Formats: sequence, C-alpha cells, structure tokens
Amino acid sequence: MSERVVSCSLYTFGDASKMAYAAAVFARYECSTCVQVQLIHAKIRVAPVKAITIPRLEFLAASIGTRLATSIVKELEQKDITLSFWSDSSTVIAWIKRDDHWGVFVWNRVQEIRELTSKESW
Repeated sequence: MSERVVSCSLYTFGDASKMAYAAAVFARYECSTCVQVQLIHAKIRVAPVKAITIPRLEFLAASIGTRLATSIVKELEQKDITLSFWSDSSTVIAWIKRDDHWGVFVWNRVQEIRELTSKESW
C-alpha cells in the first residue's frame, strides 16, 4: 500500500456449526483514493466431543474472535483503530449486551469479552 492510510478499522466475524466454530479478522484501510479490505487472521476450532448447543458454540466463536482482534491491535501498537465485532447469533449479542447474571459458562465468557471490548462494538 503506497498511499497514506487515512483510517484503519478491524472487523471480526464469528460463526459456528455442530462440527466447529471459527473467527476471522479483516482490516479495512481507507486511503485518500481507495478502500482496501484484507484478511488479517482467522482461527478455527473443532467443536467439543461432548454435545454443546449452537448458541454456546457461537459464543465460543465470539470469544476467540475477541482474543484475536485484541492481540492484533496490541501488535499493531496503534490507538486509533476502530473495532467492530459481528455474530449472526442474536443470543450471543444479547448475552454480551444485557447486564443479567448468566450461568457460569456464559458469565465467564461475557466477563472476558467485556474486559477486552465495549458492548457498543458488537
């Protein structure tokens, strides 16, 4: 990229199925004449052998996405990067945004996600 970058933002997507869950982080660079989007990092994990619900798997995807994005920001050492997180699970979004006290599995992950991100970035 030879042009001067005007702004940079990271978009993190998480998704899951019965077999696996994954997260991908994309960088969006805005220059004076163009916009470029590039995959920065992705991670996939096989679902546990013990049966687990799809919303919980989606939540695990959100967790690894959060960790990926924050580690990338740390490595870039830039303070003006905008973070956005995406999940197609309305259950996951509700768990993150609502201030209810959830069960242990959900609560531990909500706490981690809230420490690393803001509710508004979801």
